[in-house]
Amino acid sequence: MIHYHTLIIGAGYAGYSLAKELRKLDPNRTILLISSDSADYYSKPLLSNGFSKQKSAAELIQKTAEQMAAELNISIWPFCHAQRIDATQHQLHTDKGLLHYQQLVLATGASPVKLPLPAATEGLVWSVNDLTDYQKFLELSQGKRKITVLGAGLVGIEYANDLALAGFQVDVIALEQQPLAQLLPPELGQVLQQQLKAAGVQFYWGSAIAEAKRVEQQLQLVLADGRHLETELILSAVGLKPKLELAAAARIDCGKGIKVNQNLATSVADIYALGDCAEVCGYNLMYIQPIGLSAKALALTLTGQQTAVQFPVMPVIVKSPALAVVSWPAPSQQQGEWTFEGQGQDWVAKYQNNAGVLLGFALTGKMVAQRLRLAKEMPALIA
Repeated sequence: MIHYHTLIIGAGYAGYSLAKELRKLDPNRTILLISSDSADYYSKPLLSNGFSKQKSAAELIQKTAEQMAAELNISIWPFCHAQRIDATQHQLHTDKGLLHYQQLVLATGASPVKLPLPAATEGLVWSVNDLTDYQKFLELSQGKRKITVLGAGLVGIEYANDLALAGFQVDVIALEQQPLAQLLPPELGQVLQQQLKAAGVQFYWGSAIAEAKRVEQQLQLVLADGRHLETELILSAVGLKPKLELAAAARIDCGKGIKVNQNLATSVADIYALGDCAEVCGYNLMYIQPIGLSAKALALTLTGQQTAVQFPVMPVIVKSPALAVVSWPAPSQQQGEWTFEGQGQDWVAKYQNNAGVLLGFALTGKMVAQRLRLAKEMPALIA
């Protein structure tokens, strides 16, 4: 059995960010990072604009696992699957052996939500959540002209825009009535839709795929409301769900994610969580900035300086070349109204309560430059 001071499960941005911060603070601690994939280091946000740049998965790799291990002076086990946590014994069972830890950090990420779809779509539906997925979808798209995107949230819109720029005929199917329904008021959703249509993206709102039939190289789709369309490949981008199985099996409290307090500690001693898998004080934030802040705070805590993570207002930046978009949506339980200022593609939308207190905002076009000023007008998410 091998002993490590800190054992990190997951080689995404969260796992690697924590390893970097730990190494800055403690040059001598033994750190092992395990990953079910190759553990190569890359920027996941770049996956949703790689097609238009004609990048292969290999070209998106910034450093290999071997290079990261040498740079950080840590141990990395790629293609290693965590099987079971024995919290009482401080042990992790893996398919490569038994590991002993003093501190265990879960950075297991999230997996794509899979929709029930007609049998005829089998083999033609893909989600892109890592480099392997990206390369597979890139290969599947070769020689294709028509691609359908399921979902009009952040990831769906980014991929739709990128695929259109790459020269594909892109259709978007979504249950909502506008793009980025969770981030934008309808008025600004309409502005974004117009720009995406100008880029060649077509939208099918308010319905789902009910029937599918293969005819030669084409996939004929029938929506629940009777509309028809043809496609050759489907990219499913209907959302992500935190990976909770390992934590739940160890009887760690879970909700939307693995529940942690402001110190990122779970309900089980010496086990922590951060990143897409974590629910921090009720918030499950799958964005880069909160992960970076979490890694800095947790590294301090793990090296003996108990540090509560703090989340300021962190506007969401949408990678949509058709229209610059930044948003910080108001909590759903907050009562207020939208006000708008601007013209054309350049808008400032503010969501305020009856007292004029700013609760959320959305910016498009040139107005995205106001995001930091508006963010400072609002109280921190977690102080």
